[in-house]
Amino acid sequence: MSVDTHRVLIGACDWNHPVWINDFYSEELPEEWQLGFYSNEFPVVYVPAARWINNDDLPEWNDEVSDTFRFILEIPYDILIDESRFTSALEQTKNLGEFCLGLVFQIKQNIAVSLLQKHLNLAKAMVPVCIDKCGTLLSDELSDVLKQENISEVWDGRSENNESLNRGSLVVTLIEQENIDMVALRKIIEGCLSVSTENRVSVLCFGGTPPSLEVLRNADIILNLL
Repeated sequence: MSVDTHRVLIGACDWNHPVWINDFYSEELPEEWQLGFYSNEFPVVYVPAARWINNDDLPEWNDEVSDTFRFILEIPYDILIDESRFTSALEQTKNLGEFCLGLVFQIKQNIAVSLLQKHLNLAKAMVPVCIDKCGTLLSDELSDVLKQENISEVWDGRSENNESLNRGSLVVTLIEQENIDMVALRKIIEGCLSVSTENRVSVLCFGGTPPSLEVLRNADIILNLL
């Protein structure tokens, strides 16, 4: 997969949303076929930890999607700070092979710098990594580690001057608001496009309960017009 195919990869947080039945998935479509159906319309999905960690079905996911489809996997703070569980999670990602585009580490200010650096190095040997600060303010020491390791921070689409978006080979934008007007949506997509390069993939994923199909489709329309 390359930015030659998609300048910005647009997708949802998770694909299994009961509210999407009839609006997106046919009522007759078996739940186990939903991923394949989803992958026909969107090139990427952000996968919450509860969906993939300890899930024995990961090897089968590769067979359900196209060769260019990709997964972004979330690693929450409680697993990140537990060496045994973190090692197991990394092993689990190997089941996806090249279909895993990257990992998102959820961190907090009190994470040990040495532990974060160790786990960043282990993960980066396999796939690109982004950091989700989860709304917390990082210490100068943590910020320096991210700069040294060339790691980007997840963008919420609202904060300005996020210089970290120009780092690394992967940047991730996560939008949690469910209702976004077209002007705001265009501004977000322009921001994603501005950091998309030949060597850096820009991903835009929408959350919510559930993610808005209208917003997802509007984002795709705007991207194609820019």
